[in-house]
Amino acid sequence: MATPKIYNAIANIQSGVGNIPKNGVGPASQGSYKYVKNDDILESISKLMIENKVITRPNIRRHELVTREIGANRSVAMTVVELEVTYISLEDGSEFTTVVIAEGADNGDKGGRKAVTQAQKIANLLTFNIATGEPDPDGIEVVPEASKPSAVRQKIDKAGGSNTYNEIKAFLGANGLEGSVANKLGDRLSGGKADWSKDEAVLKQVLEALKNGEVE
Repeated sequence: MATPKIYNAIANIQSGVGNIPKNGVGPASQGSYKYVKNDDILESISKLMIENKVITRPNIRRHELVTREIGANRSVAMTVVELEVTYISLEDGSEFTTVVIAEGADNGDKGGRKAVTQAQKIANLLTFNIATGEPDPDGIEVVPEASKPSAVRQKIDKAGGSNTYNEIKAFLGANGLEGSVANKLGDRLSGGKADWSKDEAVLKQVLEALKNGEVE
């Protein structure tokens, strides 16, 4: 049984498209992040699609308007679309279909267009396995455990101290605990001593108790 020609065409486009750099720059209010522009993707694949006799048939299967909270007393109108893109070979009529969901934010009348543009971009990126040739900003950099400071240690280093008192403060901050938690432990472990926070031995007991989960 002959292989549908759309598969060979897609494979040819995948091998010819190469990397597409992130030439787009997002708003400064959102960190000026870099992204791959849809126009750059279309420019990279359009000639290859023509050479391989492939056309597309887009179909919006579903869309909805939603409102999303983005801060205190702030919201933005979102258009959510489910876009079906069918890639068709002009040689034998065979098809390859992908479906993606994308969002477009706009308080005017451009939310739908933004969502469809984003969906088209995702569909082409996935279908043709397009890479950017740059590190993934959402990727996780694995740091050897021996060289990776803990959250507590980072807070201590930032505070510029390394004594037990600062370790207690850092531990409380890293775990979202109030200072009163340490105060109650200090009062109990010191026997009600007024200046227990200056006693290194008591401080070490308080730190140990905190690490053991003795939160009162």
